[in-house]
Amino acid sequence: MHSGFNHTDHCPEDINADGRLDVEFDTRRPDEFGALSRVLGAMTERLRASATAIKEAERRATLGELARQVNHDIKNGLVPIRNALRHLSDVARDDPAALGPVFGERRRALESSISYLEDLAANYARLSRRGERRRCDVNALVVSLVDDLRGAGDASLLADLHGGAFVHADPVALRRILENLAANAIESLESSKGTVTIATAIFSDDEGKSHVRITVTDTGRGMTQEERARAFEDFYTTKASGTGLGLSIARRLVMDLGGTIRAEGEEGRGSRFIVELPALDAQA
Repeated sequence: MHSGFNHTDHCPEDINADGRLDVEFDTRRPDEFGALSRVLGAMTERLRASATAIKEAERRATLGELARQVNHDIKNGLVPIRNALRHLSDVARDDPAALGPVFGERRRALESSISYLEDLAANYARLSRRGERRRCDVNALVVSLVDDLRGAGDASLLADLHGGAFVHADPVALRRILENLAANAIESLESSKGTVTIATAIFSDDEGKSHVRITVTDTGRGMTQEERARAFEDFYTTKASGTGLGLSIARRLVMDLGGTIRAEGEEGRGSRFIVELPALDAQA
């Protein structure tokens, strides 16, 4: 028996089939199908409004997270500049005659930090997490970072480097990884004297593939089992003024480079963060 339902009319299955919410129902019919269409039309309208609200909330959340990430990265990039200017200010006060030579020593750190911030700004301008990848000398980046962070509180920064540590990566992303791990290590010292060591090594996995291992070790307060388990969660922090973004950003960047990162350490015995990235032949 013909029900009078036109095949061009929409039914509930049409919505579920493709998840679309731009379906229009014929609400002009005077029969039960018209009544059903009116109910479905009102329901769809409410769903449209809810979907719009959800998208707006997601957009705001994404922008908020991006803003926090930008703020975090810029603050990290400004640390070497602040340290260099503080050093120059101290020299100008205590030994003005030495200001020229000292400025010559710190000029490279200032120029390196400014260049890093410019590259960072360019990356964010593209709104892309993946920048241009090229052959990167991990040891050179470590040496540059240790030099730039010299004078960061009472921390003593050391580099323990092994030759041939080359990877294929976006140098800005690699710098961000190292900076976030080093900053976290320095903060773990809790303004007391201590040592942060950035070490590199080359090793082969079970399949014979070469990897570069970067280990950032500190003599700070260490971590509890819960802190190790949650170390890379977004916005998780044990510091009163922390953002909880540094380690989560480092983790995302490491994964984007095809690597792994893990945390080790015990409470009261310092911490170690270990990054492993696919190695690039030194001659490549």
